[in-house]
Amino acid sequence: MNPKAFLPALALFLGAAVAHLAPAGLASHAAAQNGAVWEGATPPAPEMIWVPAQHYRKGNRTPETVTSIVIHTTEGRFDPERSQAENQERNFRNVVGYFQNNDRNVSAHYVLGPNGEIVQMVNETDVAHTQTYYNGPGIGIECAGWGRRAETWTPEMMEALVNLTAYLCVKWEVPAYHPEGTAYVGPYRVVLDEENQRFTGTGLVGHFQVQPWNKTDPGPHFPWEEFSERVRERIRAYGGEPIPLPEPEEVAEGIHATARIKEDTVQAGEPFTYELTIRGEDVEGVSAEDIIFPAFDVHRHLEVTSEPERVHSSAERVVYEVTLSTPRAGSMGLSASRVHLHGAWHDSQPVGVRVAE
Repeated sequence: MNPKAFLPALALFLGAAVAHLAPAGLASHAAAQNGAVWEGATPPAPEMIWVPAQHYRKGNRTPETVTSIVIHTTEGRFDPERSQAENQERNFRNVVGYFQNNDRNVSAHYVLGPNGEIVQMVNETDVAHTQTYYNGPGIGIECAGWGRRAETWTPEMMEALVNLTAYLCVKWEVPAYHPEGTAYVGPYRVVLDEENQRFTGTGLVGHFQVQPWNKTDPGPHFPWEEFSERVRERIRAYGGEPIPLPEPEEVAEGIHATARIKEDTVQAGEPFTYELTIRGEDVEGVSAEDIIFPAFDVHRHLEVTSEPERVHSSAERVVYEVTLSTPRAGSMGLSASRVHLHGAWHDSQPVGVRVAE
């Protein structure tokens, strides 16, 4: 879709008189996209419009596999010649357009604007490309603005975020609490090996918790305690009871997939190895048919010189390897692998490859 195609519908949001309302047909269409996961919206779905993103993974997610609502800020360029409000509205429009058509294979389930606008871009049952290894269990919400700027969190945006999050928490049976720590520290940290850490917390999660090595959003000004309490109040106002966080031990016992390039140095024209490790309880039964490896063939000049081979197998650890080669020097990014095991999908992290001449 042309990025400009969404502007007439989006303009409905940007006028003061209709800042929070979309046509009922569009809102109903967006809700219908998500599948019959449950019946009866309590709290009700907020008004939104549907603008489909270009990139996502088709899925059939259920409340058993969706465990978190992940809060992001869009970041991007801030023009010092414009006001905060002008920058934020421009950022909102640009991000929606970018998710419609981009070459970085990224998306989000929802994008929120500064006046309370809500745009849905990926079905909740499907997987958006928004937080690497944590894509599978998360519903990603991008808030238009900058984590370092306290002005990002307008009353209208926060009200929309509370309403949307409360609705999603009940619909998807997600804990309405903010867990502690990150992939580096705290009770939900899981160390898989020397190079790979995971955040296994559930509930209302910040992007910084999933990827503390390169992300800080939604930033130091986001009011986690107030936000979480407002979500719980919203759920209780409609007769519900917020779901508590599970014990850390229960979360850490899950299935974890990690990927890496096995060689320290990759040379053009020489074979190298993509390694996928699956850890957890009773993983021995996973086969190559249960794994969706990165689409290696979408990279120009990258060749698969051997099909996936199982090189290690035990009840708690399975390792697959794929041999690759390329005649070209340079850098490329390989998307996450997906492993289907015990009725759920588990994502690895993406992997970067630097090929020397």
